[in-house]
Amino acid sequence: MQTFELLDRLELLYADNGNLSDLRRVYIDNDLSSLFRLTDGDEELRKAVIEKNMHSIFRLIEGNVTGDIEDLRKAVVEQNLHSLFRLIQGNDDIRSAVTEKNLHSIFRLVDDEDLRKLVLEDNTWKLWPILDRYIDTQFVAAFKNFFVNETEIWNDCFSRGQIESKLWLVKELTKLNLDLGTVFLCAGWYATLATMLFESKVKVDKIRSFDIDPSCVDIAEVFNKQWFTNQWHFKSITQDIMDINYNEHTWQQWSNANNRMSYPITDVPDTIINTSCEHIENFDEWYAKIPAGKLVILQSNNFFEVDEHVNCSIDIEDFSRQTPLKSVLYSDSLELKKYTRYMRIGYK
Repeated sequence: MQTFELLDRLELLYADNGNLSDLRRVYIDNDLSSLFRLTDGDEELRKAVIEKNMHSIFRLIEGNVTGDIEDLRKAVVEQNLHSLFRLIQGNDDIRSAVTEKNLHSIFRLVDDEDLRKLVLEDNTWKLWPILDRYIDTQFVAAFKNFFVNETEIWNDCFSRGQIESKLWLVKELTKLNLDLGTVFLCAGWYATLATMLFESKVKVDKIRSFDIDPSCVDIAEVFNKQWFTNQWHFKSITQDIMDINYNEHTWQQWSNANNRMSYPITDVPDTIINTSCEHIENFDEWYAKIPAGKLVILQSNNFFEVDEHVNCSIDIEDFSRQTPLKSVLYSDSLELKKYTRYMRIGYK
């Protein structure tokens, strides 16, 4: 994933974090107002560069003015900055910053080497310590891990549509104030939803992410490392969701660390989540496996154009007919750029 894409997605995820917005604007647009906010730079320098404030400029160059009186007159009366800086000795960076908005000069004046290398040299190694200043999330640690180890992932897992859909789910669950207990995340892919749930205010004990694709396991456990390493509060498991017992399921997983299969582990799910219902062939057969009384959280869409979407719904009414519930806690649609997402929360 490119740096500008990651910054955009993090800004979307953490919309209340102004530092992430400023970081994206500095990186993409070289926005100077954002730069000064991030660096807590000299306020006089900010006013001099952005507002061309003469009082601030004179305070910055105080004691360094020499030269022709005519230049001084023009500088003061006409506010001619070029005349002013002809009077100054030894302040080339201030001159370039104010008259040219030269980023190299500005960075020398604000003294933030990591940010300078990220913005001016596109040095991705500097992205990670900068992000660590402004946000505490496992997502930063995960993407740093992928970058350092050159791990290839499918970037669509962090697309705007994926993030907006999952943010919607977390937001509505937070409003409902439910205790999810042990969660079975079906067709969980890289389990980015698990990361978002663990980092939210939603009450959750354990999450088991099931996906038929074995390549998902290692990536999902990087995204959820702090919960994976904490007594397996998170675990990714390679298994077809058609083969799961949703009353009480016993599973095993190969352990690379121990070079053997894990001991059998049995989990009783309280909540079943499937945000990929559009991908599920024989959906009715899968849904019938879920016992009555289980809390279910389901999403689908009307994005028929994707070949892998074999079970799209036309609208929320269509999705409701496919997912009958004894007690409906939430049922609605979310308009996204390319498609409409549908979500149902309730008891089977």
